Amino acid sequence: MLVVGKNPNGKFQMNTEGSSRRWLLWAVLAVAIVGVLLVCAIPNYSGSHTSKFNGILNRLRQIEAAKEQWAIEHGLTNAPPTNRVITEKDLVPYLLPVYTERKEFGAPAFGELYLIRDMNQPAEAVLTQDLTESDGRSLPRGTIIRLDLAPESDGWEITSPDGTSTIYRWMHGNLTTLHR
Repeated sequence: MLVVGKNPNGKFQMNTEGSSRRWLLWAVLAVAIVGVLLVCAIPNYSGSHTSKFNGILNRLRQIEAAKEQWAIEHGLTNAPPTNRVITEKDLVPYLLPVYTERKEFGAPAFGELYLIRDMNQPAEAVLTQDLTESDGRSLPRGTIIRLDLAPESDGWEITSPDGTSTIYRWMHGNLTTLHR
């Protein structure tokens, strides 16, 4: 609030004490809003360095879960291993619409092609273009990524275009690497 009055010397003087408090309040409010925005944005930004590769792994996990659900509903869980080919149409009821409403199955976001394969083989993603992460790591075009379906592990296999294969497994909290 701006107050104009006379000081003891008889001169007019403006009192800006109220307006400076208001300015300070607005400044604190602006800093608080920026802080809230940063708290929301930094985790999304810092975790994005692996988002492309993890996005592909998550899509493969969801395709595998849909295959398992399909097998349960068709009584194939206790049956001898079968090479029955599962089609995209078979999995539509078990996947989110985003995976099936686009022309390309699996909603490829990073230039990958998803292959369902049969019940005995894990689904795989084939890169149709180079995949480069924000931290500089990259996988070349033609790389095949598939889940490692070994019991008690959460892993994946990467086969490079030259045919060399590396399996990464999380077992008991440790990441192990196997080369084929």
